Amino acid sequence: MNWKGELLILGLGNPILSDDRVGHLVAREIFGRLPAGTATLREACVGGVELLHELEGYRRVVIVDSLEPGRLPPGEVREVPLAELGSACAPLTLHNAGLATCLELGRRMELSMPEEVRVFAIGVCDPYTFSEECTPAVAAAIPGAVEFIWRALFSDGGPSR
Repeated sequence: MNWKGELLILGLGNPILSDDRVGHLVAREIFGRLPAGTATLREACVGGVELLHELEGYRRVVIVDSLEPGRLPPGEVREVPLAELGSACAPLTLHNAGLATCLELGRRMELSMPEEVRVFAIGVCDPYTFSEECTPAVAAAIPGAVEFIWRALFSDGGPSR
C-alpha cells in the first residue's frame, strides 16, 4: 500500500454557499488544534466516486460535512456510522455513490483506502444561498461543533501541541 499519511481531516461543502461551508470551517479548527505534522487538512466540494481521490492514501479519515435542513437542528452535530450512509443513490451511475460504496470500490481497485473513517454531520439552516458567511445560528454553533468532534475523536483529551 502507498500511504500519504496517517490522518486526514476532510471538510466537505461548497465554500460559497452559506451554511454548506460549515464542514470546511469546523475541519480547519480541528486541524488547528493538532500538533504540526500529525495530520493533513483537505477541503473539497465533491461527492460520490470523486471522493476516492480525496480518501486514497490515508490510514484514518475524519469527514466533516453539513446535513440538509430539517435533518438536525441548526448547529447540532451527529456522528454518522458508515452503515447509515447507504450505497449508491442512483443504480446506473457512480457519481452519486455513497461513501461506503466508494470505499468498497477503492478497495476492489486495490487503492490505499483508509482503515478507519469517521463522519460528522452538522445541521444547517441555509446551504443554498450564495454567501461566504454562515447563518448566525450555524456560525454561533461552530465552537460547540468543534468541541463535540474533538471529544469524540480524542476522549483522552487529545494530542498536545
